[in-house]
Amino acid sequence: MNSEAVKALLPHLPVLVALGEVEHVTVAAAMLGMPQPTVSRIVRRLEKQLGTPLLEPDGRGVRLTDAGRTLVPYAQRALEAVVDGLDAVRSQDRRTRATVRIAFQTSLGEHLVPELIRIVRAEDPAIRFVLSQGARRTCLNTLVNGEADIALVSRLNPPPDGLTVTPLFEQPLVVLVPAEHPQAASTSTTIRDLASEPIITLKPGYGLRGSVDDLFARAGALPTIAFEGEDLRTVSGLVASGLGIGIMPAADAPPPGCAQIRLDDPRATRDIGAALQPGAPRAAVTTVLTALVALTSTGNGHDEQPNPRESP
Repeated sequence: MNSEAVKALLPHLPVLVALGEVEHVTVAAAMLGMPQPTVSRIVRRLEKQLGTPLLEPDGRGVRLTDAGRTLVPYAQRALEAVVDGLDAVRSQDRRTRATVRIAFQTSLGEHLVPELIRIVRAEDPAIRFVLSQGARRTCLNTLVNGEADIALVSRLNPPPDGLTVTPLFEQPLVVLVPAEHPQAASTSTTIRDLASEPIITLKPGYGLRGSVDDLFARAGALPTIAFEGEDLRTVSGLVASGLGIGIMPAADAPPPGCAQIRLDDPRATRDIGAALQPGAPRAAVTTVLTALVALTSTGNGHDEQPNPRESP
């Protein structure tokens, strides 16, 4: 690669490094403060310059190709070298870099997690993040296995055995029905009213599925499960197609083709919290947790919208 090609590559190294950290275009874009289409265009430009793909499909998401994984450490070192140079010029002592590993339910990746990273980096740019996402059970297993420092999940009240929990916020659960459903104009409904309805929900192991099962059990009713999915957008799409109804976190506006009805049950909520292993956390983890509590207490993290993939 000639010097001109290298010069063309350099401005895009932060995008490559961000993708290397999270392997998620939307989250990387939010971390960098860029529109997602801009990040996608940069990736295509890099792939054209390098003559090889950097991302490949992975289920509903993406992952780095072998070529991308090979290049990321060099890009990281290049950026770190620039930081070292600036530190030397400013006569600043280098601080030990700290890594905080966060496992989170996927819908929290649209707003809460990127905003958290942005706030923490503004306070302490030395903190590096490693992110993983998935169902509630997967996130907690990652934490218990020592592969994450913080798990951002729902249904932490009461706290799981052996973990400490910092509550963050609660969201009401609502009933999602097709726009043409007989109850679409209703202001509220109850679980018993839904007993004969085909229910579209998530698979066992997902937090929202546990909440749905609990609501029906407490009402003394059995849900009629029509479809089980792995992400909220699929559930919304099936509901919009008239194949059943769903119970979802409340949104500012219902998905297209759907109506949102209040669930008349004081227990129809989902709690979101931060779970940690017991003991005093490292300083970097404490910094992140403090920022997380401050962020959610202002309301900025309270209105998570259903993401293309599950989170509840």
